Amino acid sequence: PYLILYSCNLKNQNESFMLSGSKSISNRLLIINYLSKIDTKFENISNSEDTMLLQQALSTENNLIDVKQSGTVLRFLISLFAYENRNVTITGKKSLFRRPIKDLIESLEKLGASIKKVNNKIIIEHCNLHSDSISFQQMYTSQFISSILLISPYLPYGITLKLPLKLFSLPYIQMTVKIMENCGANLIWKENVIQVLNQPYSNILTKVESDWTSASYLFLSFSFSKLKTIKIYSLCKDSLQPDKIIVDFFALLGIQTQFYLDHIVLNKVTEFTIPQMVVWDFNQNPDVFPTIIVACLGFNIDLCATGIESLKYKESNRIQSMISEAKKFNCFFEKKIDNQLLVRPCKKNILEKKQLIIIDSYDDHRIALAFSTLALLGWNLQIDNPLVINKSYPNYWSDLTKFGIKIENCK
Repeated sequence: PYLILYSCNLKNQNESFMLSGSKSISNRLLIINYLSKIDTKFENISNSEDTMLLQQALSTENNLIDVKQSGTVLRFLISLFAYENRNVTITGKKSLFRRPIKDLIESLEKLGASIKKVNNKIIIEHCNLHSDSISFQQMYTSQFISSILLISPYLPYGITLKLPLKLFSLPYIQMTVKIMENCGANLIWKENVIQVLNQPYSNILTKVESDWTSASYLFLSFSFSKLKTIKIYSLCKDSLQPDKIIVDFFALLGIQTQFYLDHIVLNKVTEFTIPQMVVWDFNQNPDVFPTIIVACLGFNIDLCATGIESLKYKESNRIQSMISEAKKFNCFFEKKIDNQLLVRPCKKNILEKKQLIIIDSYDDHRIALAFSTLALLGWNLQIDNPLVINKSYPNYWSDLTKFGIKIENCK
């Protein structure tokens, strides 16, 4: 199946959006809730496919679990099942097992796990985890550390983790630590060493703030649309999520964010000068890479992107996927030393907007989510594999129509 997107007349000047809970926070809380055995009812838990897969895995006694395309669920479950000494096989899409996993397995084996990776399967059996000190070398995902941290309060004498000097997505480790502390864990973090004591969780956070990465596509759509203002519910000013940084980026494009108790309001600043070039470091916020590239493409802004090394290890090689699709809009790319990527949108639009441009999602939800917004600028788009967005934002296609997009389902 595929979707055809094209712009249409707006019905309203203002719209409101209810975003589901943060996928990252929800998944961490589900692991903590499972370990604590506290009967908890969550408010605004993520409705993403990733979170649903984790919920299903935690509630089943099956010894074969399919996590599809979810790297987070795979990594979190490996540590959890190793701690439980549960004989289980985790499987998923072939592409999932091309993503980094080796360092996590080796670290758990040092703690007494027996884990085998066979093609697109992880086989866990005969584990008896003990406490130890683990030193991580350079890695391209913080989820290895979060995965072990979440189970560490239940190891006999806790654990000591020595973090690499260069670490991608550090804010996600900070998120894990903060949530663990709020749930009763005892952690000491000095410089690059985290020590976790043997102290089980005693409390569970029940309210989940909405997802800032999903909100980035609403910011992007709003910036391209003719809407005057929008309201988005349950986004926090003092958020645990690093992707709240999109507030700062879209301020560069004249999008003003006002924070209220239970929602934010976006407005457009009149007579605003758009920058000709933006330099952005994605080291700590890799998930907003597609959003920011498409924003720069739509506003004809040159972008110098740094800190992009980890993007090769996402659902797709996200650097190459973005380059391939953006080139369809006459966007030029230049790779520099030190892993810099220069993005240069064509200043003169020589493409006929009435022609149909086919967007390949590469089985990557964030590619489909970001590029679909360009329909608001008059492009007629075909989005292949539209259901891929269920991984993080199942309600997106419905939300997109509020900005002035007509969607046709095709088979």
